[in-house]
Amino acid sequence: MKQYRYVIDYDCTLTEMIGSIRTLQEYVQAKKGILQIFEPNCQSEAIQKDLDYINSSLPGIEVYGMTGHGALSRETHSIPYKVCSLLFFDTSDFQINVFDCASLSPREAGEQYKQILAKIENLQGILMMSSDFALCPERFIDKINEFDPEIVVFGALAGTPTMGDDRSKIFYGNQIYERAILAVAFYGKDLHLCHFYNLGFRPLGKELVVTKSNDTGIVYEINNKPAFDIYREHLGVGMNQYFFENTCSFPLFLRENGNPLARVALDYHQDGSLAFATEIPVGSSVSLSYSTADIMLDEASACALKLDDFVPEAVLIYVCMSRRMLMGDNLAEVEFEFFQNICNTATWGHGYGEILHADGLRGFLNASCVIIGMREGARPDEKDRVRQPFSQKYLKEYLDDHKVGFIPLPVRLVNFLESTTKDLRDANELLFKEATIDPLTQVYNRRALDHYMRTFLGQLNQYSSIAVLMIDIDHFKHVNDTYGHDVGDLVLSAVCQDAKKCFSKSDVLGRWGGEEFIGIKPNLSIDKAIDFCESLRVQIENLEIQHAGHITISIGVTLMKPDDTPDSILKRIDAALYEAKETGRNKVVVNKIT
Repeated sequence: MKQYRYVIDYDCTLTEMIGSIRTLQEYVQAKKGILQIFEPNCQSEAIQKDLDYINSSLPGIEVYGMTGHGALSRETHSIPYKVCSLLFFDTSDFQINVFDCASLSPREAGEQYKQILAKIENLQGILMMSSDFALCPERFIDKINEFDPEIVVFGALAGTPTMGDDRSKIFYGNQIYERAILAVAFYGKDLHLCHFYNLGFRPLGKELVVTKSNDTGIVYEINNKPAFDIYREHLGVGMNQYFFENTCSFPLFLRENGNPLARVALDYHQDGSLAFATEIPVGSSVSLSYSTADIMLDEASACALKLDDFVPEAVLIYVCMSRRMLMGDNLAEVEFEFFQNICNTATWGHGYGEILHADGLRGFLNASCVIIGMREGARPDEKDRVRQPFSQKYLKEYLDDHKVGFIPLPVRLVNFLESTTKDLRDANELLFKEATIDPLTQVYNRRALDHYMRTFLGQLNQYSSIAVLMIDIDHFKHVNDTYGHDVGDLVLSAVCQDAKKCFSKSDVLGRWGGEEFIGIKPNLSIDKAIDFCESLRVQIENLEIQHAGHITISIGVTLMKPDDTPDSILKRIDAALYEAKETGRNKVVVNKIT
């Protein structure tokens, strides 16, 4: 694998880039090549002219890309040039598909893409881009997750030079799309990908609740007040042309599947609502957040060290413009240099959002930096490596050399606020744990289960499906009567600890009462839910517990439906569990919804 980077009208002209590519050994040998382009403007005629020229001049090279952010303020800017990244593969391959969403929903496009993915072998990752920030591409990613939750999806939403004027575009070959999703599937036995996600933003102030929003990214109310008030009251921001510059360094902070996320408001409306590039569901807990250049650069350097260990042959970076707004041009370039000095052809671009579906992240990100490393073949031995001068310990030394002894007053004030906020959050987390965690089994208690049941019902449209299961330990009364309650408690604890291994961070497991437990798992079809329950049943059956030996469990399972209430769900899984116990125990019974 080989990567080349060209910055048009800075390093070279478009004609010079084409001439250079034609002389490359990989191009002469007709190796599989793919050219990614970040366009600094949204002028269709100019983009079309360039695409026609490139495609006619470089037969055999697949061309795709997106429009990005140009200048967003007078003080801070993105690279105002066309940035191109060319990848050649030795043994691996790729497939590009575009779904025009002018008449197709992201979910419908995702269903079509699942059929395409089923025919691809040795799939290693999917690069994704989309245009029109109201498209909410997570629905498309959810379908990929249905196909295979382990597939890493990365990329960005196309951007525009002027905030609030969404003329973003993606393109493939000679075709330009204003509302579409592009997906590049990379596959091959020798292809290896690594992924990293840097945020750096930290919560500040009290948590608030989204009380009114829709599924296209509009948040109307937070704590039953106009959403704009969060910025008016806490930052003194008014409704004017400087809204983005004033707020992008203080995005909303929330957690999803335990992962910290930020959401940058892209625009506001006169009714006080805020526009985001993805849905923030009703009931979401949010707060304002902040960061500093030191925090971001510390995270970036740690990430670069891990990337260096991977030994990439190519690096693609998708980063939020808000980081550059916060750090300023010089320090934002330092963040890029960390990765460029691991792979000197590393390429990055800005858009309306970043994409990473991995490690519990659902897909859409803001205010973050997503780094993808690629390599064909095994990682080289240390003795065979040629290290770049910034790699490993030099990154740390560089940061140490650039730290300032005198800490500016604004930074000291932020450090003080962070410290006091952390104290309050630690106290609140302790109170939350005491109120929601069952002390014996260390899983959620009934109060927490009721909360999460209602939360998932309110967010049902975010998932392909949500499975709910009720677990009962068979003959538990016999265990208590025969061995005593101490052994019974040991059984409860052991079963929970073993069962927790089957549940991910995005799932919920809690004690409903006595020896009954409830689990909630999103994005499981009924067939996959049955398979999961069977594997859980077998795992517990094979568990040997001190004094009690082997025990078994019975499970009832169903799927949530749009008109459900917590009571209707409980009624279905309780009926299924009753059938499992009445027909022999140690089995799974499903209550299929009609």
